[in-house]
Amino acid sequence: MFKRSLCIILSLSILCFTGCSSVENLTFEELMEEVNAKHQEVEAVDVNVSDYIGDLVDDEQRNQYYLNNTQEKYDPEKVLTQQQAIEDVIYLFDAFHDCYGPYEYFGGTKVFDAAEEKIKEELQKKESIKSADFEQLLLQQLRFVKDGHFKINMKCPNPTKVPFFFRETAFRKTKNGYQNTDGKQVKSVEGYENLDEIMKRSLSKEGELVYYPVLLKDCDFWDALETPQTCDETLTIHYTNGETEELEAEPYQIYTETSIENPEKNKIVRAWEDGEIPVFQLNMFDKKHRDSILTGARKLREAPVSILDLRSNTGGDSEIPREWMEQYTKKFVLGHKTVIATKNGRNTKMSDTEEIWAENDKLLIILAGKYSASAAEWLLDLAYNVENVLIVGENTLGGTIGGSSKISLPNSACQVDIGSGHLSLFPEEEGYMEELRGLYPDIWVPAGEAEDLVPRFLEHYGVRKAKIIKISWISKFLKIHLI
Repeated sequence: MFKRSLCIILSLSILCFTGCSSVENLTFEELMEEVNAKHQEVEAVDVNVSDYIGDLVDDEQRNQYYLNNTQEKYDPEKVLTQQQAIEDVIYLFDAFHDCYGPYEYFGGTKVFDAAEEKIKEELQKKESIKSADFEQLLLQQLRFVKDGHFKINMKCPNPTKVPFFFRETAFRKTKNGYQNTDGKQVKSVEGYENLDEIMKRSLSKEGELVYYPVLLKDCDFWDALETPQTCDETLTIHYTNGETEELEAEPYQIYTETSIENPEKNKIVRAWEDGEIPVFQLNMFDKKHRDSILTGARKLREAPVSILDLRSNTGGDSEIPREWMEQYTKKFVLGHKTVIATKNGRNTKMSDTEEIWAENDKLLIILAGKYSASAAEWLLDLAYNVENVLIVGENTLGGTIGGSSKISLPNSACQVDIGSGHLSLFPEEEGYMEELRGLYPDIWVPAGEAEDLVPRFLEHYGVRKAKIIKISWISKFLKIHLI
């Protein structure tokens, strides 16, 4: 199928580069054959649903009591009495029991009750506590909840893993391991026995396939979003000729084009022009804009090569990703996740467990980054079962196991993001989905550079003249606007 699309639809000029200047001797066709095979290797998770079903709670009762409450604005300086703080703890852990979909997954009553008692013990040592200190106490004792959706006042109890790129030297992969572009063979990298663990397929500034070391490091999401982060280690490369080389990582900052202060900027807007590669930037799966989102899928389907930009997408309506992929492929597409309704006992189900490979004679490139989360990761999971999809960018957030509903603690007014009723499980094999680490791309590049590197890559390998439309956020300048 892909060979036909290469020869007939995309009119590719198959290029095979040789010599020391070339860092990977793959044609574009060979690259996609390898990517397709890798995607097909992923198998849906086999789950015993009963392991994750706990005490059942009436949906209406749960929603009315917990999820619809409104309280005063959170004030970190507010002083709580010991009794007020303990009341909030009881309320929070009752909500965990009655609402939280992954409750049994994270240990159930035994684990959550132990955490609750530990917090109460700490509070009993105090006559009063500031709300900010109370918040920190909760976060410290809830670190076992490794859920990318779970937050208290927008703070996460656990760090996420961000990628640090070491791009001072490019490498190519050979039968004997890795060598730099001067032909020096890598003997070892201090601290890393498995070089495949850190060497990631990437793109040079010219768009050529290369390998760069990439390390995943724990980092607070909001810190990495607001300010550049530095890596806490360098890499020492030992070559077989006895030489060594020290590599330093580039500062890392999470890339996004969205704005918390200006939500209007986050609308979905992209345009198409004849002779250009269509790009659809989708910042949220918002059911209010469902028709426009699905129109974007149909527009991309018309083109032999197209790009879906999810780098600024933090999720939304979980049904739209499947609808989007069905509109793009004209096929019913399944992913690899299992979704379990753990709290109501009526809709307990397994989904997306049947392996269906959707043939596709077009090329879809999906841009992803650390800001890509939740429903955006669900779409990427679906994309793994679609032929000729290439994911470019960074590992995603890793926010898939739970959902997102908000409760407010009655005395402190702490705002808690807590998943309501469902548990989503993905394969946990190496290189696939992992909570707080996310899903790996096929080609690793800093998310902020992906839009510039991809067209160079496509042109370098003769896919077609790959000029991408640069879109203004102001829709009046667009030939076509979706919202």
